[in-house]
Amino acid sequence: MKTLYVSENKLETETLRRILKHNFKNLEFSSASSTDEVQQILLNEGPFGFFIVDAELKESDPNSLSESMVEMSGEKPFLFIGLPAAITDRISQGLYQSNTNNDQMYKPFDRDDFSDDIKNKVTTIIEWATKQEFESSIEKVNPEDFIKMKLKSFYLMNTFPYDMYLEVIPEEYIKIINANKPYSISTLDLYAKKNVKQLFIKKNDHIKYLEQETLKSIKALKKFLPSNKDYFIVLLRSITVLHQYMISLGVTESVGELVDEIADGIIKSESHYKTLIRLLKNYPQHYEGVASKSLLTGLLSVHLSKKMGWESKTTKMKLAVCSILQDYSLPDEFMSKINYPNDSRLNEFTDEEIEKFYNHPIDAANVSKQFSKYPDLDYILLNHHELPLKKGFPNQVGQSKFTVISCVFNLSQFVASELDGYKFDRNTIIQLVKMMNRDFSVGNFKTVFEALKSSFSSN
Repeated sequence: MKTLYVSENKLETETLRRILKHNFKNLEFSSASSTDEVQQILLNEGPFGFFIVDAELKESDPNSLSESMVEMSGEKPFLFIGLPAAITDRISQGLYQSNTNNDQMYKPFDRDDFSDDIKNKVTTIIEWATKQEFESSIEKVNPEDFIKMKLKSFYLMNTFPYDMYLEVIPEEYIKIINANKPYSISTLDLYAKKNVKQLFIKKNDHIKYLEQETLKSIKALKKFLPSNKDYFIVLLRSITVLHQYMISLGVTESVGELVDEIADGIIKSESHYKTLIRLLKNYPQHYEGVASKSLLTGLLSVHLSKKMGWESKTTKMKLAVCSILQDYSLPDEFMSKINYPNDSRLNEFTDEEIEKFYNHPIDAANVSKQFSKYPDLDYILLNHHELPLKKGFPNQVGQSKFTVISCVFNLSQFVASELDGYKFDRNTIIQLVKMMNRDFSVGNFKTVFEALKSSFSSN
């Protein structure tokens, strides 16, 4: 929730900011000292849950200004601050009584009980405003008119072109993202901490969004260069959109074009950073999840193919496309970090989710057949979670089944799942290599593993 404080006294503004920040961690505080500033803030930074107004304004009439704020933002509670005479003389009874939650605070700011007083009054207003904000946003809906989108998708943006909803009960949704209005990452974090994993969008809006974003992603990838600091973000957003599109609408001509552009972007990025260490140090680790693991797998597999002496662009594209498709059908972001079929972390999921996890290599292999310009994708993807000594899944194949390109891809996706979301440093490398020694120092995997260790030791 946001509040706007209107005052010409900078010292008192800062004092109030500190008090509110200390007592209300999730309250966003804005301030203005003139009518023009108030209007600009209301237009660009709203909506606000309530307002605080200094009744001792000199350049503006606090009563008229407050009435104009109501006209611009709708009826919201006001907390008027000032000496008793100023509040009585300059705030009309009509305005003060227009909302039963309006209240007043007496100056001076340095009185002993000021902090406790402001805390109590603001708590009461926030409780009312939160309830009103919540209840006014709840809508009776037909769930069949909506489709899920992963909460993780919204971390890559700060505005979204369509309204997004949270399920309260099966037929009641609350709007938590307004179309084309800024939202904060901290807001998403609050829902994530409550174990919210998806939001809901109207089906018609979702189709429009996917079609628009697919075309925008293709244009962005053609326009941007790997030297641009946001290029990894463009790739991550593009992979996220691609996965959503494939799940909702299947494989189309535009999907094929976007896959080609993403794969080409992966190859260009790997080439731009020259060494694996430099690449990983520039990678935005905080975008953890399916899209991030896909991108990391692509970068690693393309790099290792070069270490193996493979110069073919077709081979690199094949590895990059496999990285994009491998986890697209996973029901939960966290599953992208699981590599062993008996991992205890699978106990956190439902039986349906676990079944989808075990079957996702088969799903990836099947969908890859629609990308016919790249041969043998289905074989690589069907076996991409297989490990030496039959420790992987879904079929626990023997050592003789592993082609060298499968070893490159399987090792790359394993490393990507371990690195995704973690700060890359020397200690991370040491621990990762030590852990992988037991499983990857055999057969064709050994040669690829040695190439990886060589890359980790080169700056």
